[in-house]
Amino acid sequence: MNKEEFITLMQKTANDLSSNRLTREDLFKHSGVSRNEYTKHFDSWTDACAAAGLQTGWTISHFAKKPHSRDDCLKELRRVATLLGRTDLSSKTFTKHAQFGYKVIIREFGSWKKALDEAGLELTTKSKKDSTPLTQEECVSEMKRVAVLLGQNYLTRKMYDKHANINSQRLSRVFGSWLKALNEAELSPSPHYIREIPFENLAKNFLEIVKQLDKIPTLQQLVRRTRPVSHTYAGRFGGYSNFKQKAIDFILPSYPSLSSRIRTILETELEKIKNRETMGTAGITVSPHHQGRTLNFRAFAYAPTSEHDVVQMFGAIADELGFEIVGNRSPFPDCEARRRGAGSRENFKTCDCVP
Repeated sequence: MNKEEFITLMQKTANDLSSNRLTREDLFKHSGVSRNEYTKHFDSWTDACAAAGLQTGWTISHFAKKPHSRDDCLKELRRVATLLGRTDLSSKTFTKHAQFGYKVIIREFGSWKKALDEAGLELTTKSKKDSTPLTQEECVSEMKRVAVLLGQNYLTRKMYDKHANINSQRLSRVFGSWLKALNEAELSPSPHYIREIPFENLAKNFLEIVKQLDKIPTLQQLVRRTRPVSHTYAGRFGGYSNFKQKAIDFILPSYPSLSSRIRTILETELEKIKNRETMGTAGITVSPHHQGRTLNFRAFAYAPTSEHDVVQMFGAIADELGFEIVGNRSPFPDCEARRRGAGSRENFKTCDCVP
């Protein structure tokens, strides 16, 4: 699907919904394309909507608190259990038959098991079995058994899970990763397994995009213009900032013929990164982070308890709400953002996020 076809699809979906506002979830639900299809053509969902002449994000009413109290959750758990004639219940089965998802239950009780205990129900036999600690010897023995059964010296997760009594996710938890589990069992990954991309190649990709954009790219801008996925640049190095620092430290001495413009851009970014590190290690005593109630919203395990938490959460959904972040800082205003109308950057709005 090319860029023009994608824009046409967005406009058609919005028209079918009789709305001038469109979210990624709406597009996925009503058109069948991937939620991240837009990243092939745009740097952000806001840019995609602007190109299609649409507004982005949900309306405020979408975020209204759903009326599910603790008693409502218990009643629904017992109702589903009675409907199925069971005394044990899995979160997947519950979601299939309930009026709301299992995450509502977990947000209210903290865990699925606590909710079942209070409702007088039990975990399924499989859940109990999966929660039983495993030894490395048991895992290695099971992997070797499956390899002998298949008559080969390599395993993929998919083929292993098809014949195993212990799923691959549990093995990864025991050994730290699937590759480490294979290594302990003296087995090889699939012949088609994509090996780790050398750091020098990643640094070269980064430099090419800096030259192309004439600025330091965001992680999404870098990923969209190169082959590796975001985890290759960020997860492997403990964050995108760490990757940038390591890449720039490698590029500056390795490419002496860089133009003065590109060299200045790289040196300025490196100085910014090092200044942030210096500020973070200035000898300030940091108290333990206070955790709020269980939230399980996107990547946030707990509800915000400080202004920085709120600003970070706002940043995570700003694109979907139709905002773009201008800047964040500790003094007031904590977060400056602006809401974009269709095809414009007007109506700037300064936000001070307070918990």
